Amino acid sequence: TMPTEIGRLSNLMYMYLYRNSLTGTIPTEIGFLSSLSDMSLYRNNLTGTMPTEIGRLSNLMYMYLYRNSLTGTIPTEIGFLSSLQRMVLDSNSLTGTIPTEIGR
Repeated sequence: TMPTEIGRLSNLMYMYLYRNSLTGTIPTEIGFLSSLSDMSLYRNNLTGTMPTEIGRLSNLMYMYLYRNSLTGTIPTEIGFLSSLQRMVLDSNSLTGTIPTEIGR
């Protein structure tokens, strides 16, 4: 499980927690990681929805969330990530459409 306290790491630039057995949801406090440029949480057992607070990560360039058990839709707030270069979400249970806000 990712603790909510992770949001206190405001200077964190790289989060490499991939290929573990992390469970639970991605905490909304992840939105406080204002320096984060690379978020690699792939190949875990994360569940729930992608928090809309991800849209606050203005420096995020790479987001790897594939091979988890995420559900729901891709939040429209992803469109606020103007620095985003790579987003890999395959092998989840996401539904709906890709938000039109992406790429604006």
